[in-house]
Amino acid sequence: MSKRRLTGCFKFGCFGCLSVVALGVGFVLLLGAIQVTSDQSPKPQQSQTSHELPQLADAVFPGADQGNIPDVELEEFPGDDPTPPPAGTLVLDLSAGEFNIRPGPPGEPIRVEADYDANSFELNEDFTANDDGTWGYKVRFGMRGGFLGSLFRGGANGSRNEVNIIIPRGHPVRIVGKIGMGESEIDLGGLWVEEVDLETSMGDHFVEFREPTPMPVQAFSLQGSMGEVEIQDLGNASPASVQVKHGMGEMRVDLEGEWRNDADININFSMGGCRLFLPDDVFVDVDRARVAMGEGYVERRDESQVPADAPTLSISAAGAMGEVRIEN
Repeated sequence: MSKRRLTGCFKFGCFGCLSVVALGVGFVLLLGAIQVTSDQSPKPQQSQTSHELPQLADAVFPGADQGNIPDVELEEFPGDDPTPPPAGTLVLDLSAGEFNIRPGPPGEPIRVEADYDANSFELNEDFTANDDGTWGYKVRFGMRGGFLGSLFRGGANGSRNEVNIIIPRGHPVRIVGKIGMGESEIDLGGLWVEEVDLETSMGDHFVEFREPTPMPVQAFSLQGSMGEVEIQDLGNASPASVQVKHGMGEMRVDLEGEWRNDADININFSMGGCRLFLPDDVFVDVDRARVAMGEGYVERRDESQVPADAPTLSISAAGAMGEVRIEN
């Protein structure tokens, strides 16, 4: 009689499986030992750093020291050369905390204010000013040693971890980078923003332009992962190109504000709900509002009272599963 052939872990009496289990148990015990022997008590730390930005010509924004930044078009810059002054770049690498960005008075330095548990988190900065007037500022905040390192230290211990970034008005700036797990509230109203290109991870993220920017934003891009994403008063930035993508969760895009030029607006999401709110004083051309497994709705508009020279918003919105609503 032939013997039945043993396969898988039973071929060797399950010694391989037992080894894997033993390694897993050993890792758990090691992690527990490290947490018991390590100092898990929070170490509250408050810090404030600032960096002077390159001086701009006084003629660029007359009266900027009084906060009076006029709304000018590119061809209205003083002098023979219509080229605007060089821009700086703010690079974000933020995760696991509460993050706030807001405008500051013109002429002041760019500042970072932080309140966090130094036992589990760390804040790193790198500021560079170049001879041509451009500058770069990278701000990184996250868990010490990554997620695993935070576990070794007992996690965040319920501490408050908040980072505030204050950008002075009157300096051209590009804002790029990533905001990971956590919450963010970003107000770019009144700032001279050339471009926004951000990725957000799990959490609640809110971006607004509370007041018009002195110059239209060239491009606005936001790519979310999971959670809630809300964009408020995007018209005050008047970006020529808008790209908003979201993975899973709720998304709300408010296009209200003072549009100054035409815009191509593309909205995409995988799963959840998306609502777009339209301003009254622009023309709207909806190319599509479609969901593969769900519903797309576009509210009828009366554009008879819209000025003939008003900008046109070309909108394309699509999702895989859920609902998209475009309404006034």
